[in-house]
Amino acid sequence: MPFTPPKPLEPPPEDLKGSTVLVVDDERAWRVILETDLHMLGYRVAMAEDAVEALERAETDPPDVAIIDLMLPEPMDGRALFSELRARGMGVPVVFYTAYPVFGEPPNDPDILGYMSKAVDRADLYALLPPAIRKRRGASEGPPPAAR
Repeated sequence: MPFTPPKPLEPPPEDLKGSTVLVVDDERAWRVILETDLHMLGYRVAMAEDAVEALERAETDPPDVAIIDLMLPEPMDGRALFSELRARGMGVPVVFYTAYPVFGEPPNDPDILGYMSKAVDRADLYALLPPAIRKRRGASEGPPPAAR
């Protein structure tokens, strides 16, 4: 199989720089890779190695979007963490990022941006973030002043 160079990483639009991305992964290497990339692109990053830490981080620093490993250690996997965030009133858009190759049914939930394999180019992962942040900000800000 020929080597395919990685795609260039596209920084977010200026108005989205500084947005908070919650990264939840029990593997330190992946946390470091994602944190390094996201900082370089201009995002603020909140890191957690399990669901309990992720819930604490989300309470103190509400994220604009989250990248969550599906296979987190007990007591909560990635899907359970997503459900718990929502139950606590923190409906945040999520990309499930996993080494697990089979995802099952595509999500039928507007807050689940998708399931992405850790084997794919990270540029594809990061490309999902700006539209999700815009959508979340639009939903939380309500109609523009002229429409009120």
